Amino acid sequence: MNELLALLESPPPLSMAGLLAFMERWKPGSTQGFEPAAAEQIAALAKPHGGLHALPRVYREFLETMGASTGDLRLTFGTTSISALLKDREAPQRERPDSRRYLKFAIGEDDYNGRHPDEFFELTRPTPDGRDAAILSIREEDLVSHKEGAELLFPTFSDLLRSIIASRVVFEVGPEKQTRYYSLGEQPGTPRRVYEFFSRLGFSLTELGASADVVLLEHSERMAIALLSAPSTWIPRTGVQLRARDKTQQLLLEEIFSDHEEALSGG
Repeated sequence: MNELLALLESPPPLSMAGLLAFMERWKPGSTQGFEPAAAEQIAALAKPHGGLHALPRVYREFLETMGASTGDLRLTFGTTSISALLKDREAPQRERPDSRRYLKFAIGEDDYNGRHPDEFFELTRPTPDGRDAAILSIREEDLVSHKEGAELLFPTFSDLLRSIIASRVVFEVGPEKQTRYYSLGEQPGTPRRVYEFFSRLGFSLTELGASADVVLLEHSERMAIALLSAPSTWIPRTGVQLRARDKTQQLLLEEIFSDHEEALSGG
């Protein structure tokens, strides 16, 4: 991934203004229902962790934009509502994770699959630009007891937002079968080859920014989106999701990609 990072040079960070603009362009009205958290709520959430400066900047901006409610946008199998997070903290005394290291930003819900994991920032593992931090999915009681089983679905909160937002407003919009998913194997250099391929086709970065792990690209004339996901411990293969608004453009892009898929995979 260092090769891809070098190509991206200084990857632009995710901003809430960019996130809102992207959502409204691809799915008008999708930001309705967003409600910001109150300043005193944010301060109360941050206090046990060392104050406002301890919050990753991108998370603080998230709270200031949709911390009270994300409307119809579902980011996790649970809730990111700041009121729910504060209420959870007021629950009867129980052992909690080290507040200097972990900050819970989502509470897992119960459904027919059982209890979903909670979501935490690892505050001691900030990103190089200091705007974000590593995240993990694990039930709070398992984190406290140092039980194994933490899931690393996304490296950072920014990457979670990039991936989930693209899914909700582009890839999952009907007809869903119009979205194509590709698994390009585990060969070194594949993310770099894929990024260069889409760049030659005229795709460029979106307002959601990018990282070495999740790169969202858009072709404004073809009205198409490509999401590149680097191999991870969770999914050890390079993944691509491809979607165009127009079915004709979709079929054309699929044909072009299929012609190069083997070479892109390093085969």
